[in-house]
Formats: sequence, structure tokens, C-alpha cells
Amino acid sequence: MSSVTLHISDPGDSRADKEITDAFQNLVDGSIDVASAANVIYAAIVADGQGPPAPLTSAPDPASGQAEDGAVPAPTPAGWLKFLWDCLGKAAMDVPHDHPGQDRLVALLQQLQRLPQHGDAEPVAGNLSEGELRALTPVKKCNALEQWLWELDQATFTGQQQVESSDSAAASYLNFSAFLARLLAGGVAEATRLSALIRPSPFGTSKPLISATYPDAAEAARHYEPYASAAAQWVSYAGDALFEMCEKGVLVEIGRQKWTRALWNSWKAKFDTIAKADQFSDQCRRFSTQAVERMTQIEKSPASSNIMDKFCFMFTEED
Repeated sequence: MSSVTLHISDPGDSRADKEITDAFQNLVDGSIDVASAANVIYAAIVADGQGPPAPLTSAPDPASGQAEDGAVPAPTPAGWLKFLWDCLGKAAMDVPHDHPGQDRLVALLQQLQRLPQHGDAEPVAGNLSEGELRALTPVKKCNALEQWLWELDQATFTGQQQVESSDSAAASYLNFSAFLARLLAGGVAEATRLSALIRPSPFGTSKPLISATYPDAAEAARHYEPYASAAAQWVSYAGDALFEMCEKGVLVEIGRQKWTRALWNSWKAKFDTIAKADQFSDQCRRFSTQAVERMTQIEKSPASSNIMDKFCFMFTEED
């Protein structure tokens, strides 16, 4: 497998920053193993613990109140967590969907969760290492990771139709989708609101080859294709988990999204249409064919993914 260059470093990076970005690069290339990469990251954060304070998260402003639906805004990562999650998300965009570096990044997160806890101290002014390292342990899972992945997605793939007009953006979106699917399948993080399978992705809101904006079928396919290819990655890498969610009728963002068998069937029908349509590229048709085959296999021999227990989903069992 060829080497992959990660675009996660900056000329102004500190020594600790560089140690961490180098660890990501070496891990993706296979120069070091997962445990070694986690140890480098851990050591860099601990060594920098005497530096300027950095809060664990940016807590919601109490004066701002709650959202209309009553939900408390999710914390935004800051300090070392922000840097780690930023490196992780951007690295995932650079690593091809089928490169072993993708699995190594997921394994790194799992290894970071096994870091030893540093007592019961919460982050306080003047002490960043204990609180931030605790946030990587299973007690707090990957604190604010899903929120930061969402922010990266919004900053990178929305507006000006980047994914539809840029081959490089489409490739990054494909890779990022494969990574998010792996996180779900591994029980590491749940970021299905970013899935190309569901709205607002065109794959989730419309049918292939039919577009009010692009009456010509070939043009409609060109704009639809990046989302279809990305959607197929979710099926390829998290198909078992998605099928279980659909069978159980999982509720995500109540009132906005429910995962059902009908939804699953609609994906399969779309992939089947794409696989047979000459207007789509060979790659997209191949991804779609693989998705249909994978879905058929899962339907015939479903395997429990334990996804319900891993993320404590609310659900209404499908009949």
C-alpha cells in the first residue's frame, strides 16, 4: 500500500504539536504501531502540562439558555482535545477509504481510551494534562469528538457545492465517510447525523437521475455521485450496525430521523438503480454494486453488532 501524506501539520507547530502530528503520520504509514502512537501522544500532552493552561472544553454559556427543543448545546473541544480531534478528522480525509491507515486511526482512538486515569481531578486553571487525559478514557469516551467531527464536516464540505464541483473534495468526503462508518461499527463514536445515507445529503433526499435542478440525467448523476459513493462506504464498513438500527427503529435526534427497515430498503433500491445506470462512473457503480451485495448478505445472515448497547439508542422495535 502506498504512503499517504497527511495535511495536518503547520510550520508554526510547537515541539509537542510536531511530535503528535508525526505520530499520526507514522501510524498511518505503518512505521509505528497503535500502542506506540498512543504513547507518543500521551507523553507529549503530559510533557506540555506545565505550559499555558488550556480548558478541556468550552462549556455552554449558562446565560444563553437551552435550545428550543430543550437540549443543552454540546461542548466544543478546546486545548489539546481540539488539536487531537482536528488531526484525527483531517487525517481521515487524507487516508483513502480502503487504506489500512483508516483502521489504524480507529484503533488509535480505542487505544487512547485505555490511557490510565490521573486521579479524580477535573481540569482547572493552570493544569491541563490531568483533565484532558481523563477525557480520553472510557469514563468520558471520546469527549466532544462527534461535535468536532460535525464542525469539520460543516467547514469542509458545505457551501459552494464543494463536494459536487471538486474531485479532491469528493475524495476527501468519501474517505471521511468511510472513517465515520468505521467509528460507528467499532462502537467508538456515533456520528450518523453526518451520514451521506440520510438528509440533508442528496442521496438521502432524492432519487438517482431525477433532479429538478438538473433535468439532464447525466448532469443529475454527476452531482449525485459523490454522495452516493460516500453513502456506499457506510454500508460497506458499518452495514451490520446500520441494519440493526433500522430493524430496531432507532430514534436519532427525535422528531427528525428514525431508522427503519423501509429506510434501509430505500437505500438498497437507490444503489441498485445506480449500479445499472450508465450515467454514473465505473467507480460509483462498483461501490453501489458492492453495497447491494453487502446489504443482501446482511439480510440473509444478520450479525449482532451490539450497537444498541454501545450507544444506548432510544428505539421502537419494528414489526
